[in-house]
Amino acid sequence: MEPSLIDGDIVFFRKYLKNKSTLKTGQIIIFKHPIDEIHLIKRVKTIKEFSVEVFGDNKKCSTDSDFFGFIQKSKVLGIVTTSISKKNFKTLSPFFNS
Repeated sequence: MEPSLIDGDIVFFRKYLKNKSTLKTGQIIIFKHPIDEIHLIKRVKTIKEFSVEVFGDNKKCSTDSDFFGFIQKSKVLGIVTTSISKKNFKTLSPFFNS
């Protein structure tokens, strides 16, 4: 998801609840990879009734819906609400080590 999110950034999210949460184009979501047993973070591109098309911000290096197609909404775990850059985390770490 570079440049929006970089490996090591901290993300906060709200849990996606089927029939209660609303997905919107442009939102960043966390979901279960449709093939592998991993979680991914990507941006919503297209929304259908039961599925979502996602893309990464770094198009040249992104594994997204161009590779694995639409994902089922049942695979969505959460909607990212905010993030803390790992660059800024060093300035926050004294608060966490107290």
